[in-house]
Amino acid sequence: MELNEKEQKKYEVIEKVINTKITKKEAETILNLSIKQINRLIIVFKNEGREGFIHKNRGKTNPNKKDLKLINELEELYLTEYYDYNFEAFYEEIEDKYNISYPVMCKAFKEDDIISPIAHRKTIKLYNKRMEEAISKTSENEKSDDLMESKIELYKTRKIEAERAYIRRSSNLYSFGQEVQMDACFKIWFGDVPSALHLAVDKATKKVLFGWFEYEELTRGYFIVLFHIIINHGIPEKIKADNRSTFSANNNKKKNKFNTTQFGKICEYLGIVLDTTSNAVSKANVERENGTFKNRLIAELRHEKITDIDRANRYLNEVFIPKMNKKFSYDVDEKNSKMRKNDYAEEQLNLIISEKYERIIDNASTISFQGKYYIPIDTETGEIMTYKRKTKCTVIVAYDSTYWCEIENNYYILHEIPKRAKIEQSAEQEVKGKKEKTKYIPPANHPWRKDMKKFFNK
Repeated sequence: MELNEKEQKKYEVIEKVINTKITKKEAETILNLSIKQINRLIIVFKNEGREGFIHKNRGKTNPNKKDLKLINELEELYLTEYYDYNFEAFYEEIEDKYNISYPVMCKAFKEDDIISPIAHRKTIKLYNKRMEEAISKTSENEKSDDLMESKIELYKTRKIEAERAYIRRSSNLYSFGQEVQMDACFKIWFGDVPSALHLAVDKATKKVLFGWFEYEELTRGYFIVLFHIIINHGIPEKIKADNRSTFSANNNKKKNKFNTTQFGKICEYLGIVLDTTSNAVSKANVERENGTFKNRLIAELRHEKITDIDRANRYLNEVFIPKMNKKFSYDVDEKNSKMRKNDYAEEQLNLIISEKYERIIDNASTISFQGKYYIPIDTETGEIMTYKRKTKCTVIVAYDSTYWCEIENNYYILHEIPKRAKIEQSAEQEVKGKKEKTKYIPPANHPWRKDMKKFFNK
């Protein structure tokens, strides 16, 4: 085995020291080694000769080097099933099944021209250049293996979003429940139809409190989010959201632009401060979570083959959000928590988190709402309740979509009165129901007829 350039230089310098052509001090300067190392090399020269300068690990396989079959298996798995996962999310899925470290996996992927969907711009630029060269060589040879074809397909179809990662820090200025940020993100999350993901994030702990899919950004979506926050965590001190009509009436002339919206009335009843802003930076936590969910949730829903909204909501709250909270959020400090304990039963919250409309009772003790008539019924006795005309009442569309009303601080369920069916009588029935009229002919001795005869006989 021959010496390499570095080993040859050491051998020649030590040979000159032994032949007294140069001193140890000069050898120390030439080789940039200590005097102790120079003495050790002199001993190696005398005992082992030229072969002693060959590195002992030369020609040996690194025991920590991963088998090429394992790397190829992971690359094939990523390209076929997890191609829209970033590397960290992919490693979290396979780390318990494969004996490989995250840096080794990333290095192998990059060497084989596989990059993350959220790679940096510099990496993307180099990747594009290499892949264009690989595609041109493949087209010239007109032959490529299956793995190379998968890489080319990934390069052609993937849309890489170069988004900077945000630094997540715990803020000592806020406590759990002191500020909850709400927002909705509209995107094709599952299937082929766009939908809106309603999210609520605690500012202090970066914890996602709840999420809900609707096909549009609806007030009901925020009702569902608020209901589950109160049931699972408690009543927050403050909610910050955008200026959409769900949270604030911008065209309202009153000083308080929140107490006219349904969501604002609920917050006022529960003692929650509602604050709105048109600046996305003011609610950066929920905006950041929207970006994180885009990078991970879409890929996971596709991998799990979830295409309907019910399964998507179950997966979101039962699997994905707990996993994200475990990885990114901070523990709740119960001593400094601002989240008030919920003392309401679910039946009470059902009526509190609801839409309310003012109405007046009519002469028949009924309530007109959305083109239909309802009558209040006592839920305990089943008795129909009657009130005087022009009595004020509040119609309540409850959280579970049932209709209730509040009259003089009493709650009743509303029962719809069916409309009377119009009975149209046919022409035959009308004829049968009426007697036939007979023509009246006066008798010959009728005074009128006698007068008429005298008139014509003149």
